Amino acid sequence: MRLFTALLLPAPIVSQLEKIQETLRKNASLEKDLSWTKPENMHVTLKFLGEINEKHLGNLITALRKIPMPRMMLTVDRFLCLPSKGPVRVLAAALKGELRAITALFAKLEPTVQPLGVAREGREYKPHVTLARVKHPSLKHTPQTLNKVVDPFLLPTASFVVDRFALYESTLTPEGPVYRELASIPA
Repeated sequence: MRLFTALLLPAPIVSQLEKIQETLRKNASLEKDLSWTKPENMHVTLKFLGEINEKHLGNLITALRKIPMPRMMLTVDRFLCLPSKGPVRVLAAALKGELRAITALFAKLEPTVQPLGVAREGREYKPHVTLARVKHPSLKHTPQTLNKVVDPFLLPTASFVVDRFALYESTLTPEGPVYRELASIPA
């Protein structure tokens, strides 16, 4: 099973992000060069776990439920290009608000999933919502070129409360990934 943990976004925030995607799609070069995240798939990834044997699922869910989930106030704040230098691979939206709480939750997830063979993240954790992926990264799309196209008036969103995280299964299909919630961990 291909698994990840994520914070869920409230429906009004997803709706606003979908409208932002529609605005960005009006730029012809973005429409053909980007693969857009479906609104139902928008979330804030906490930890990508990768392939986990289904026989470990029960123990994983039990371990995740032991992690204290704080209530957090967040805002989708600004556009973010990943990586920040060179060809962009991901067009995302960054968060502001109680980011220390997200970082602390991520830090608790790391040792919880290591016994299942999940490696520690090698790079700094940057909470974000993926809006699109660049199909063929090149110097055509750098943070500098994309920031000229992105309308700065589209963000920020209203603030919202996050009071749970979830464990998801991700199934890759030709039409894009399909996510299925396996467990919810409330605050």
